[in-house]
Amino acid sequence: MIIQKHRAGILRSATAVAALAAYVWGVPASAQSIEELKEQLALLAKRIEELEKKQEKNVVVKKDEPASELGFAAGDFTFNVRGRIFADAAWASDNDNAMDLSATELRAARLGIEGKAGARTGYKFEVDFAGDEVELKDAFLSYKADHGVTYQLGQFNPPTSMEELTSSRHTTFMERSSYTDAFGFARQIGVSATIGGDNYSVSAGAFRGSAGTTGEKEGETLAIRGHYGDKIGDGAWMLGASIRYRNLEEGAFRYRQRPHQHLSTLRFIDTGNVSSKDVLYGLEAAYVQGPFHATGEWAFVTADNAAANGGNASFNGGFVEIGMFLTDEQRALKLGQGVWDRPKVNNPVDEGGFGAWQIAARFDRIDLRDKGIFGGEMDTYLLGVNWYLNRYARMMLNLSRSDIENAFGVAANGADGENSVDALGLRFQVDW
Repeated sequence: MIIQKHRAGILRSATAVAALAAYVWGVPASAQSIEELKEQLALLAKRIEELEKKQEKNVVVKKDEPASELGFAAGDFTFNVRGRIFADAAWASDNDNAMDLSATELRAARLGIEGKAGARTGYKFEVDFAGDEVELKDAFLSYKADHGVTYQLGQFNPPTSMEELTSSRHTTFMERSSYTDAFGFARQIGVSATIGGDNYSVSAGAFRGSAGTTGEKEGETLAIRGHYGDKIGDGAWMLGASIRYRNLEEGAFRYRQRPHQHLSTLRFIDTGNVSSKDVLYGLEAAYVQGPFHATGEWAFVTADNAAANGGNASFNGGFVEIGMFLTDEQRALKLGQGVWDRPKVNNPVDEGGFGAWQIAARFDRIDLRDKGIFGGEMDTYLLGVNWYLNRYARMMLNLSRSDIENAFGVAANGADGENSVDALGLRFQVDW
């Protein structure tokens, strides 16, 4: 600092100024008056130094390997820019020759901001420019009260499954489990309350519609999720559960899903519109030890008056997954939030290393068949390879096979209601 470098010079100048003043005005330059002046100038120098430090903090660039995060801080207000780009390519075909896919897409092109608007208030706003329209993603304010509860208001994901709440930047495979889309997990506008600690949380919320809905009667969603975990050896474990209730005031819920690749234009299992109310019960578990991880979820839905005879129908879906880093990294489990996070890459490509290599396998099932409803069953087997160039960039390769049965409601499956889909997917992603 300039002040630190020249502080001794300032004090010497103070002594000279005091002596000169005494000579010009005939004032006795007592040792006491000179020392007092020195003390005042020393305090002034210290104050200037503090102001310089504060000014330096106003614009902050936080660097990590290798991406940089541009932010602005002024007192308790912070402003950070965030974003992600996913570029996908996919090839897929089915046995009944209903689909022959070879396509590319910009799956995500998001830009947003997040930070704090005070010591207790946070905010986030993010939009996606992929596709033909600009789509609002997260847009909310949060406030942490004295009693430890954090309140959130705006558009965000209701508290449901770990798979859904984990950012797509940190999922093992290109697509989430089939059941998350089939059972309607999505962002909605609402309010939630969360209490938690370093290894647990309980969150509950009430929601209606989303930024993309325009109906006067949007229905309602009530959801609650809790999780608990702990460290064990060179890793951690976690268990969680959730319940969600939905009531659609106009229209009916439709349960359907495409094969693993998002670029697929066909959904090979589909119930049609069958119910305006449903209740979902979900279970989840995760375990990580060294370079190995295992995780799984299962959910059960009771659809009100969906059966052909007017009774309730039950559907279910979920997955089990295992994975291993070949380069001795570890998948990051955030115990406080109950979600997966980005791994630390030991030898980034940017620094002359090989990056981090991960292999994974998953079994995924969705069953939409019950009491006269033949939405179908789909079992998907997946293999994946992830190459992390660094913490913020990775390439993904997914191989999948989906076997479909009892899906008589979809013409693409033929008269026997059976089909199978083989797919290959590639992705390059970067986020900041």
